[in-house]
Amino acid sequence: MRGITRSGLALVGVVVGLGLASTAAAEAVYVDGKTYEINATSGPIFGAPQALLDTASPIYIVAYPVAAGTSGPITLPSGYQPQHNGFPPSPLPYHDHVLVAVPGDSGYVAPLRVVEMRYTWAEAYSFGFIPVTSYGGLVAGEALGIFDQVDQGAGNPYEHWTNTVLVRPVVHSRS
Repeated sequence: MRGITRSGLALVGVVVGLGLASTAAAEAVYVDGKTYEINATSGPIFGAPQALLDTASPIYIVAYPVAAGTSGPITLPSGYQPQHNGFPPSPLPYHDHVLVAVPGDSGYVAPLRVVEMRYTWAEAYSFGFIPVTSYGGLVAGEALGIFDQVDQGAGNPYEHWTNTVLVRPVVHSRS
């Protein structure tokens, strides 16, 4: 009887582990107002070579400002919760992802160059907040001043183009 119980527990552990792995293997992204999933199983390429940076499509990591020491999931006053809501750990623990294209669109490639952006406190914590879900929305948001300047010396101070590349192919649409 003990052997069966241990085997049963081991099987439950494997099933639960696979369930957690599959959840962590995909991340939500916005493209043109729709939600998609990208494969998130490969690690980032830090200090990517220039040739890879030049051919990668941008993935806009749009961060939410939070008070120092914030941990766990957050809910903004509007009721919105970020796509990446504090876990797993990340340099920008609370953020959304915006892509410019999906498979079949012109300009789609799986290597994605990380471009960091951040909402202003006033924007993110307003009761009427609606997240930006498209590249056009990012451009309009920059003009409206809903983002902080994160790269003062750059041609576009609202965007910080990093030397980090993620290889994250789009898996499927959620919406």
